[in-house]
Amino acid sequence: MCLGGCTVQVDGLDGSMASFQAEHRAQFSDTDAAGIVHFSTIFFWVEATEEALFRSLKLPFLKFDGAKLSGFPRVRVECDYLSPVYREELVIVELIPQEIGDKKIVWGFKAKVGDRAVAQGALTTVYAWREGQGAMMAALVPLEVKHGLESFSGKTPGV
Repeated sequence: MCLGGCTVQVDGLDGSMASFQAEHRAQFSDTDAAGIVHFSTIFFWVEATEEALFRSLKLPFLKFDGAKLSGFPRVRVECDYLSPVYREELVIVELIPQEIGDKKIVWGFKAKVGDRAVAQGALTTVYAWREGQGAMMAALVPLEVKHGLESFSGKTPGV
């Protein structure tokens, strides 16, 4: 959920590609008894930012086609926690595509409260589908999605 709206910026994590930002407020349910946000909450915010980016680009994040489900399951995550986040703080999550491959997307992310960096890391997703309750099968990222993300990131689509 983007509290104050989402923003697109050029000069992302690597200084050249576009980035996407979303704001998230730390809620009581996100915290422990000391009022510090649980480490896993960062990942929820990163996923919510990713979904907001897809929505802003009018790209499908999850797709249901009859009994067929397709989307981007997570296969790797990493995060360095730099500073605690407390209840009621407004966290800005910045997301940038680091790699847009034929079957996977690697996202870099930074999270901050004001000017204070609180976390940074990466999230790797693969495009996959399944029929009914069958096993997930890796597949090529649909060209509509790949080209949309490439255009967003400043890369020439299809190159």
